[in-house]
Amino acid sequence: MKNRTVIFAVAILLLGVLGIGIYKVSSNWLLKKKEQEAAVGGSDAKVNRVIRGCGDGYLGYSILNTPEMKRQMARRGQGLAWTDDGGSYEDRLDKFAKGDYDFIVLPVKEYLQHGLKHNYPGVITAAIADSTGADVILGFEDKLPTGTIADLNDASRKFVYVKASPSEFLIDLAVVDFDLFNLTKTDSWRSEQADIAHVIAAAKRREGDFFALWEPDASRLMREVPGLKKVFGSDKFRGYIVDVFVFKRDFVTNNHDDVVAFFEAYYSSMRTFSGDRDKMLEELKVATGINNKTELESVLKTVDWQDLQENCLKQLGFGQGSSEGILNCIGVSTAVLVKTGRLKSDPLADPYRIINTSVLKAVQNRLPAELGNSNVKRQFAQLTEKEWQALPAIGTTQVKNITFQTGSAVLDEAGEKTVDEIADRLANNYPDTRVVVMGHTASGSDESESIKLSKERAEAVVQRLIAVHGMPASRFKVDGKGSMQPPLRRPDENSRAFMYRIPRVEFHLFMDNAF
Repeated sequence: MKNRTVIFAVAILLLGVLGIGIYKVSSNWLLKKKEQEAAVGGSDAKVNRVIRGCGDGYLGYSILNTPEMKRQMARRGQGLAWTDDGGSYEDRLDKFAKGDYDFIVLPVKEYLQHGLKHNYPGVITAAIADSTGADVILGFEDKLPTGTIADLNDASRKFVYVKASPSEFLIDLAVVDFDLFNLTKTDSWRSEQADIAHVIAAAKRREGDFFALWEPDASRLMREVPGLKKVFGSDKFRGYIVDVFVFKRDFVTNNHDDVVAFFEAYYSSMRTFSGDRDKMLEELKVATGINNKTELESVLKTVDWQDLQENCLKQLGFGQGSSEGILNCIGVSTAVLVKTGRLKSDPLADPYRIINTSVLKAVQNRLPAELGNSNVKRQFAQLTEKEWQALPAIGTTQVKNITFQTGSAVLDEAGEKTVDEIADRLANNYPDTRVVVMGHTASGSDESESIKLSKERAEAVVQRLIAVHGMPASRFKVDGKGSMQPPLRRPDENSRAFMYRIPRVEFHLFMDNAF
C-alpha cells in the first residue's frame, strides 16, 4: 500500500511537471502569435516571416506604418516589427550591424558616414523619397540683409541643429555648394544639439541666429516664433537628401523572396494610395499623428516619394532613357562629406558595392509598370527682363575656375571639363532653377572691351550647356561685368590668390516662379 502511494505521488508530480511544460509552450506560442498578429494588424493572417525594421518619425517613412501596408504584408504572410529610434543614426547602424534589424531606412549621406565603421553591412535596395523642402534652415528676419543664402556666410552667428542629422548635412551642403568660406575657418558657429526638441526650444528663446530642422517642426516653429523666415532648404535642390532602404546583405541573400514580397507590399500600398487620396490622408494621420488635414497636405508637399517606376527609371537605371539617381547621390554626398572633413577620403572604390538591383528587378517582373522614357526635359518659358528681375534669388554656386584660351572667349580643354561638371550639377541637383551666367575679367586698359569679353565668355559657357548637354536656352540669362565687380576678398587671402580669382564665370541661381 505504501509503495502504491509513492507511485501515485510520483505520477501526480510528473503530470504536474508535464502540465507546466505544456502551459509554458502554449503561453510562448500564444505570445508569439499575438506579436505576429499585432505586426500584421489582424488575427486572420498567417504569418511566416516577421521582418524587423528601424527608422524614425520622418514623414517619408510613414507609409510603412499605415494599416494598408500591414494588410498588404499580411496577404503575403509577413509582418513588420518596426522600431522608431528618434533619429539616432549612429545607434541605428550599431544595432543594424549587430543583427537587431533586417533593414533600416535613412538618408544616403547618413549611411555613407555611419556605416563606414561597420564596413557597410547592408545594401541599398530602393529609394524611399527625395526631400523637396522637408529640411530647412530658418533665420530671424532682422539677421537677413539680402534674403539669400549669402546671409549665412558669417562665422559670428550661431547655427543650431541636431548633430549627425540631415540638418547638419544641409548646412554642410550650403557651405560647399555656395562657397560660404567664412564658415570653413572655424567651428565656433556650430551649436550641436542632441535632438530636435532642443533646437525648437533654442529658437523659441532666440538663443541662436539660424536653426536647421525638418518638417513639420519647421512650419510650426515659423508660426509660433515671430520673425523666423526660411533662408535655405531642400526645396532648392534635388538628389542630395535621398532616403533609402538598406537591407542586411546576408538577409537579402538568404531571404531574397521575402525581401521581394516586402517590396511588393510596399509598392502595392503606394499604388492603393495613389488611387484613393482620402484613404491615404486618413491612414497617414494615424501614422504621423498630424490630425490637421491642411497641415498634413502642406507637409506632404515636402516629400517626393519614389514609387516602383521612379525607382526603376530614375534611381536604379533600368530601361531606356533611365538615370541612376542613387549613384549620383552617393557621389555628391561623398564629395560634401570629404570637403567638410566628415570623411577623410572616398570610402567606396566601387559605389555599386552598397547597391543591390536584383530585388527591384524581381519586383518589376511581378508588378509590371509601364516604364517610359524618364528623360523628359524640364520646360522653362521665355522671360522678360522684368520677369527675370522678379525671380527669388537662391545664391551663387561655388565652382572651379572655368579657363579659356588666353585673351579669348574660347574654352580650353580644362574649361570644357569644368562646364561639363557644372552641367551634371545643374541637371541632377538643381534642375528647377533659373541661372544667370555672369562673366568677370581682370582690370584692363579698356573697360568696354573687358565687359565685352566677360559677356562673350559667359555666352560660350551657356552655348556648351545648350549644345552639348541639351539644356533649354530659356533657362539661362547671360551677363558680363568686366572688372567692375571683383569677388569678396577672403580672410588671410594673399594678393596673388585674390588676383587669380578675379577673372571668373559665376552661376547665380534663382527659383522659377512658374515651378
